[in-house]
Amino acid sequence: ERLTRIANDLLILSRAEALPPAKEPLDLSALVRNTVQQVQAEAERNQVQIACELQEPLVVPTNRDQMVQVVLNLLTNALRYNKPEGRVCVRTYEQNGMAVLEVQDTGIGIPSEDLPRIFERFYRVDKARSRELGGTGLGLAIVKHIALVHGGRVDVESAVGRGSTFRILLPKGGPAADDEQPS
Repeated sequence: ERLTRIANDLLILSRAEALPPAKEPLDLSALVRNTVQQVQAEAERNQVQIACELQEPLVVPTNRDQMVQVVLNLLTNALRYNKPEGRVCVRTYEQNGMAVLEVQDTGIGIPSEDLPRIFERFYRVDKARSRELGGTGLGLAIVKHIALVHGGRVDVESAVGRGSTFRILLPKGGPAADDEQPS
């Protein structure tokens, strides 16, 4: 099962790298709401409450499948690395001409020395716990790559024992003039 998950994540990443995404105007807030519903059962199993603060509508040119993957990866991490009775807050809003997707959790947090490496393929902060929870070490690499191919970027803030906030910033009018190439 673990090898299947790794193979699937590698396919998602290689598809995202192979071709520029076909984009269409998409309401990011509606996509987030639908994706939150998909993970609600996992949230209940993990005793984590999910709250949404969504700017409606927030239309962005994006690839639906890739954006669902971004939201699923961020939500899944926020649930798996949270504490019982924890909380996840998902926000969408516009700031300086960018659409912002933010996933904030009250989880275990990420040590500051690990933050520069968390978007690397196969990098795991807590190798034993990641394997136990079913992670492949590719989720955040996928998130970063998809954000970059959409002309955006990803930011993270985290404190051990207090949780993490992941922020995806996407240009509302298409790719930014100074597109960063994926690495």
